[in-house]
Amino acid sequence: MKGTLQTLTALLFLARAALSSPPNLNNPIYIISNAEVPSLSRGGLSPVGQRRANNCLPKLFQNLDIGKIIMCPKNKGSDVCFETLPTTQPTADALGLPIDTSCGADEKTSDNCVQNLVKNFAKTSTQAILIVWDQGEVGTLLEDKLDLNTGPADAIDGVHFDVFTVVHKGVISQVTSQNCTGIDGIAAGTDANSPSAAALAKSKSKSKKKEKRALHRRW
Repeated sequence: MKGTLQTLTALLFLARAALSSPPNLNNPIYIISNAEVPSLSRGGLSPVGQRRANNCLPKLFQNLDIGKIIMCPKNKGSDVCFETLPTTQPTADALGLPIDTSCGADEKTSDNCVQNLVKNFAKTSTQAILIVWDQGEVGTLLEDKLDLNTGPADAIDGVHFDVFTVVHKGVISQVTSQNCTGIDGIAAGTDANSPSAAALAKSKSKSKKKEKRALHRRW
């Protein structure tokens, strides 16, 4: 009897872990926020945001074998995802794909909603998945809804409109520029090649060591 209870307890533990763990799938997942918006809480996309949505994003994702698009829908109650649709629609039209809006960015939506969509799609396809989320809720998407470790890539350290995050096998593998012509420039003194998560982590580690050495020299 005792052995049976221990076995059942172990199975329940494994089941909970499987439900809460990040999707360890072969499908690449690309995550972007809505494009640029006007200041002073004015609605819609700014002119730069419109250029990004209409001219850049469709070209960016047309060769990445996207098979599913997930987008958080507008939610007036929580004031989120108002600009995700105009950001996503041109890309969806170019790829000929529907937009799945069944998972919201509001607190009423289950944290497992996005994971379940991803897992269900992966049962029948190895194609990539594009997720478009509210700019202010990307951190919550990565940490809570996808249960990812964001530390190595600094994926939520100042979320920008001009980057996209790559997730592969349950790990953030890259945070890179969208490189939209005429919109996204390269900062002076930086490499044009996009940094990997490991490179970002290594760079931060070196900076901390330099700070410690400098502090030691002062004393």
